[in-house]
Amino acid sequence: MTPTEREGRMSGSLCLLFLRNLGAVIVLLYLSALPLLAKRKDDRVVLKNGDHITGEIKKIERGILYFKPGYALEDIQIDWTRVERLESQDYFTVGLTDGAVYTGLIKKEPPSSEETNDFTISTPGNVVERKRAEVVTLQSMEKSRWNQMKGSIDYGFSYASGNSQTQSSFAADAQYHGERNWLIGKASSNFSGQSDGTSTQRETLSATYWRRFTKKTYGGFLLDLLSSSQQELDLRTTLGGAIGRTLVQTDRTNFEILGGVVASRERYSPTFIGDPTATNAEGLAGLSYSRFRFKVFDLTSSVRIFPSITQAGRLRLSSDSNVRWEFIRNLYWSLRIYENFDSRPPINAPKNDFGITNSFGWTF
Repeated sequence: MTPTEREGRMSGSLCLLFLRNLGAVIVLLYLSALPLLAKRKDDRVVLKNGDHITGEIKKIERGILYFKPGYALEDIQIDWTRVERLESQDYFTVGLTDGAVYTGLIKKEPPSSEETNDFTISTPGNVVERKRAEVVTLQSMEKSRWNQMKGSIDYGFSYASGNSQTQSSFAADAQYHGERNWLIGKASSNFSGQSDGTSTQRETLSATYWRRFTKKTYGGFLLDLLSSSQQELDLRTTLGGAIGRTLVQTDRTNFEILGGVVASRERYSPTFIGDPTATNAEGLAGLSYSRFRFKVFDLTSSVRIFPSITQAGRLRLSSDSNVRWEFIRNLYWSLRIYENFDSRPPINAPKNDFGITNSFGWTF
């Protein structure tokens, strides 16, 4: 195979993977825009400054109450710590800091003391009393499943006339969270090149399914696709299962660990000496951390380590960290750092793929 044919084959593979990623994102965005089911508009919220608002409770997420007043076209964001009283006649799914999830009618009243439970969830057979600070998430049961999805899409571009260098980055994600099950999909594309120099491309696509077993333990399946010209990797497909546990969960912070076993299929460019294809069995150990501060920043970071079972001494590492600053409602600036390391590639190819991107994005 000539170098031109190899470049054409790799470019075709990258373009196909990117188009698939873009198509999946468009479908998810369309589905997320489906209309809401009918819901009451007489929910009441009273703030600590005495303001009374009547309308519709949308959700509570990361310490923010999303509430749509009856007179407004869009919902407003309220700091959950500033809410004195909250009441609704609709059913909600409530997630707590200890991992428990309940569905029922909700009510928050002013506490008589700091030790008093001020938030109640009235289920068909029981009344659960907790403190406001223990409420991590709240999701309306009146929404369709598609409208329970959330996600983001961002794009960055830069150009330097001095050396005609162009860089672009694209990323998108969509998530669905139910009472016991949740799905996460992510896609990204990065390009860097010069008119008279070498160009590099990196494409990723991932999907995970998780099911909650106990309050803080869950398990499921994961699929990852990676194409990296920097590492001469046409395509790596990773498929496996894992068990995870939530160690810390509050309305602002989340810390989890996971472990499992995966199988990977790799196809490298035959530019270097060695077998361009390989199949491996690998272990999996991972950490994920997220931190949120209202109107300040949103930090997420994850690290996954894959020690090879079939190739002694080989170790892969994948990390991804992202910081977002929201400057206008649903619009943000993002700084992302990623790395993919392989201690012993099956061919004589570069071991590391590292990058930093910045972009502007939109959440939905």
